[in-house]
Amino acid sequence: MKSSRNLLIFCLLGLFVAGIVGLASLGSLWFSKKWRSILVIESPIHHPDAIIVLGGESEARPVAAARLYSQGVAPRVFVVGTGDYESNCRLLRQGGVPDDCITIEKKSTSTLENADFAKPLLEAAGVRRVLLVTSSFHARRALTTFQQRIPSMEIGVTTSRIAWWDTAPGRHQEDEWAWIEMWKIPAYWIFHGITPWVRTEAPARGS
Repeated sequence: MKSSRNLLIFCLLGLFVAGIVGLASLGSLWFSKKWRSILVIESPIHHPDAIIVLGGESEARPVAAARLYSQGVAPRVFVVGTGDYESNCRLLRQGGVPDDCITIEKKSTSTLENADFAKPLLEAAGVRRVLLVTSSFHARRALTTFQQRIPSMEIGVTTSRIAWWDTAPGRHQEDEWAWIEMWKIPAYWIFHGITPWVRTEAPARGS
């Protein structure tokens, strides 16, 4: 009798755990589909003066930027962010971007600092239109941060992806980064006043 009761409890516990895991899996599948409609933005601009490679992922971003440069999208590439600027520059050079067309900012440690520290470099170079290159999940926060910290410039964004993110473990990692972004966006709003709304109109001339 006691063994039957223990078996029943064990089975009920197993069903409970299976249910929790199932709900978590459904939630994960839902989130994996939903975050792209929220975070991923493609906002190209006509004839940008410069491309900016944002630090934080040094495999796909510089390769995408080099490809855009080779296509004649913009004549200059700015590399911003500490940590991976050397590997970003190396891949840009391998992709055909000459040294004299690369400007490096290597002190910023966040998206907010990326914008703030890049601003004087862009202004000194006479840049008015900028195309950001970053990862899919980072696109909204990157674009809104640069638009609101450098309101005088016309800023767009295009995304890049690592091929590994198309594998099962890679998708899981990409979802994890997207989940972190879901927290960072309201944090930027609360602590830095960066709203998540994308500006669609070009800045007024002379602003």
